[in-house]
Amino acid sequence: MEKIDNFYMEEIPEEKQNILISVVVACYNVEQFVPRCIESIMAQTYKNLEIILIDDGARDNTGSILDHYKTLDDRIVVVHQTNQGAAGARNDGIAMAKGKYIGFVDGDDYIEPYMYEYMLNAIEASQADISVCRYFSESQDEGFMSKSYSKKGLVHVEDVKHEKVTERGVNVLIMSGEEALKEYVEESDKIVIRNAPWNKLYRAELLDENSFPVQRYYEDIVFQARVMTKVQKVAYIDTPLYHYIINRKGGAMSGGLRKEIITEQIPSYHTRSKLLEDLGRKDLQASHDYLVYKKLLLLYTEARRDKTGEKKKFMEPLAQEIRTCADQMYRIFTCDIADPHQKMRMELFLKNPKLYDMFMDLNEGIILPLRQRLSGGKRK
Repeated sequence: MEKIDNFYMEEIPEEKQNILISVVVACYNVEQFVPRCIESIMAQTYKNLEIILIDDGARDNTGSILDHYKTLDDRIVVVHQTNQGAAGARNDGIAMAKGKYIGFVDGDDYIEPYMYEYMLNAIEASQADISVCRYFSESQDEGFMSKSYSKKGLVHVEDVKHEKVTERGVNVLIMSGEEALKEYVEESDKIVIRNAPWNKLYRAELLDENSFPVQRYYEDIVFQARVMTKVQKVAYIDTPLYHYIINRKGGAMSGGLRKEIITEQIPSYHTRSKLLEDLGRKDLQASHDYLVYKKLLLLYTEARRDKTGEKKKFMEPLAQEIRTCADQMYRIFTCDIADPHQKMRMELFLKNPKLYDMFMDLNEGIILPLRQRLSGGKRK
């Protein structure tokens, strides 16, 4: 892994912007957000873009808004289609793309004006297969947009020095494919790769029109895993350039625990686990499975505590999935990132779920708050 501090993002004059980048934007019922999204792409300092806007059967005014922007910019191509979900829309965009590189933006998100210039600089200078950047997370709460910075966790926007985003000297990490795969699977907070395709720029030959598995939700889990097993080199820009909107009202992923976690997310995790096994990376498979079971325990607790009763129906399916850990305890909990406390919780659940429930309530209701008060007192 090579770290380049203050890597200079060279300004590329328009007359030298010879490499075409295709930007695929899947849009579904985002009339409130999509103008900002499109305008942020149109305003990129790197101009040689093919902007593919896909109206994925939207039932609001999204389609007409896309058509309007097509009249303003000849780089824009608009496709109207019946609803297929993000996977189908992105695959159609990939099939149409003519660029050497392909990027993705979600229709309710937006990007910094330097994003694709920086991403192209990094990928070309390092001859990497993909470039990745950090991102901002922004949550919508009754019309108020609060911002967070993925590098430090939740931070108010006034605490983030926004001008740093447009500095041309940024830190870049050049990683081998194996190094990047490890950071990806272990969900590193220092090197934020993750499943999402939107904070990345891909060499077009990595992708084809079947890159995203045909499913409605969580398609990016298997997609990104497949990509990460193929790449030889990754350029990571340690600066946020993308604005990701979380918990949007009416958004596909809003609402917390839902049936698609059972029907689509968990099967996608199984597919990714098998992919790592077939690759011969049983070490990373163990780390992956450890994180999955950790999430399943948290989801089970969320379902149990749901006061509306809507989520309690997921308790048994989640419990059945968690019980499959019983025969894999040694393999999973000897991985590099395993927490002994997490092992204890799993053992308790497998022995007696009711005792596990009592422990979690005691731990989170009394023990943790007490520790926080005591540690706060010591700091004073």
